[in-house]
Amino acid sequence: MKSSKGITITSLIIYIIGMLILVGTIANLTSFFYKNINVEEIQDDSSTQYTKFSSIFLKEINNENNYIIDCKTWTENDIKQSYIIFSSGNQYTFTSENNCIYKNDIKICENIENCDFSYTLSDSNFVVKVNFKTKSMDMTGDNAIFYNLNKTT
Repeated sequence: MKSSKGITITSLIIYIIGMLILVGTIANLTSFFYKNINVEEIQDDSSTQYTKFSSIFLKEINNENNYIIDCKTWTENDIKQSYIIFSSGNQYTFTSENNCIYKNDIKICENIENCDFSYTLSDSNFVVKVNFKTKSMDMTGDNAIFYNLNKTT
């Protein structure tokens, strides 16, 4: 008479085959989800840089009794520089030498391909135009950012 204690080779093989099917299915499903995630997009922090710049610059625009003193963009020795100075004393500067935007002497954004400031005076408002370009974000030309600054002086 045979003893029915323990596990047989047949049942062990069935368990192993079942586990392989389960692991294969899970691996197939996770690879499907990972293919839909663009890893380069995660590593690119363009939206973070834009959000930082926009929030800091918008706070400057919303300051009461603030107006533009000077704004200029030029290129010298293949290095582009653009700046805008407000009556609050704050200056925003982009330089293509290191692809950064500074508020006074503090770096607020990096990995910026292009940024230039310009403005027009319309009635009693300054209209500030900012062309902002990063690796994956192009807000230049027709997509440029416009800010309205009330002239109070």
